[in-house]
Amino acid sequence: MKKPWMMAAALLTLATGLVAGCGSGGQNNAGASNAAAGNEAANTTSSASSSGSQTVTVGTTPLVSSAPIFLAEGLGYWKDLGLNVHIQTYQAAGDIDVATAANSLDVSATGITASLFNMWNSGKKEYIVADKGRIWPGQHFEALVASNQAWQAGVHTVADLKGKKFGDTAAGSTFDYLLGTMLQKQGLSLKDVQDVPLHTVPNLTAAVESGQVDAAILPQPSANDALDSGKAHLIAWVDDNVKADLLVIAYSPKFHTETDTATKFMEGYLKAVHFYMQHVYQNKNSSDPDLQKALQIIAQYTNQKPSVIQSELIYVDPQAEVDAANIENQLKFYQQAGYVEGNIDVNRMIDESSLKAAQQKVGAGS
Repeated sequence: MKKPWMMAAALLTLATGLVAGCGSGGQNNAGASNAAAGNEAANTTSSASSSGSQTVTVGTTPLVSSAPIFLAEGLGYWKDLGLNVHIQTYQAAGDIDVATAANSLDVSATGITASLFNMWNSGKKEYIVADKGRIWPGQHFEALVASNQAWQAGVHTVADLKGKKFGDTAAGSTFDYLLGTMLQKQGLSLKDVQDVPLHTVPNLTAAVESGQVDAAILPQPSANDALDSGKAHLIAWVDDNVKADLLVIAYSPKFHTETDTATKFMEGYLKAVHFYMQHVYQNKNSSDPDLQKALQIIAQYTNQKPSVIQSELIYVDPQAEVDAANIENQLKFYQQAGYVEGNIDVNRMIDESSLKAAQQKVGAGS
């Protein structure tokens, strides 16, 4: 039997092939304002455009968790700074990381996975520069759900997952970290479940609804869709059980050295985070024009109705600062689970210099 870290490496190789062979690695441009740029944008890194502005390519997923990215573009923050930002949406986080480490993308906006650490250890580096989203008490962003068949068979709690099939995107994904943390509280580990890699969230959702797997962790909007349709049952909201700095902004090796452009990008992103936290995440006034404007922008990128987006929001650090200690804990978890080998210094992976420079220019926000 292959070790977990070997499985993760094999999946990383597969993801590399997908990016190299398809250009966009499973990209879905529907709803992206720069969709016309297509694959050409995916192969262009921070170069001057014909209008004299600087072009920056960003890889992310078409989920509400990328709201600050969508708002920075939709509100014109990057344009005001002379940046021409192309947002490329992918269905799998691993594809984004591979493309960013290879300088095919300038910026990655996705989750922390074992493959991120493994790539760094193998010399394929991307630098964590800012927070993008946290699993946080009081929000319902990630749901651990059971299929109807498993629920009827008695799978109602985390402890009931022992020996069951757990749907996952890839070995060493953020879902492994979240489930593993919840299992530990029950005296169990990932070794007590059967991990079934399915690559994308739509595949996870379909597998749960068809009963091909017994359980999975679904992010919004897939979580509410599955639960509201009666095709899955809630075991637990992950946010109520785990606290984690799960989503980050990372720079490619090349873009990391382009200090002026990297700082401008972060300046626009930080402005968007301030707007998001004040006017969207913490806003209880549904008639606020700023909230409605933001929801319309987010809806364009996610194909979600503005009326349901507010139930899918995720907490972002108000100053976009990462929690280095928590990221270190995630690394230790993946190492103990066998998904990551080798000595890795998390502090070398994190570089908030562009964020600190942006904070000086933008201020604390309100």
